[in-house]
Amino acid sequence: MRNRGMVLLTALLFLMIMLLLVGSNLFISQLSMKSAQAAQQQLQLEYQALEQHLLRVNSLDPTELPLNSISLPACPAVYAAWSDASLQCELLLLETSVQSQAAAPLMSRYNSLVLRKRVRLPETAL
Repeated sequence: MRNRGMVLLTALLFLMIMLLLVGSNLFISQLSMKSAQAAQQQLQLEYQALEQHLLRVNSLDPTELPLNSISLPACPAVYAAWSDASLQCELLLLETSVQSQAAAPLMSRYNSLVLRKRVRLPETAL
């Protein structure tokens, strides 16, 4: 009878250890699935922000002057063929940020510097 109790106790102990191992594996797989979903949401948000930013850069109106523009005193040396008096350069900072509405706050932001060149005609030519 004593041997039978020892076998039963050993079997129950083995089953308890197996239950703990299986439970921990299920918990770890659930955590990894949540992590993968969060990474997928972040990638989708990055793509959406990049798409909006590129659309904004490509549809920039040359006459529109954003508040965050800087007039440069001299244009970069690439445009040295033009005379300094007739060429005006401005540096525009375009920012696009997107924030998710999900439970976990995710945010993505893109910035671009755009150099805008304008030719100023001498006033005597008008």
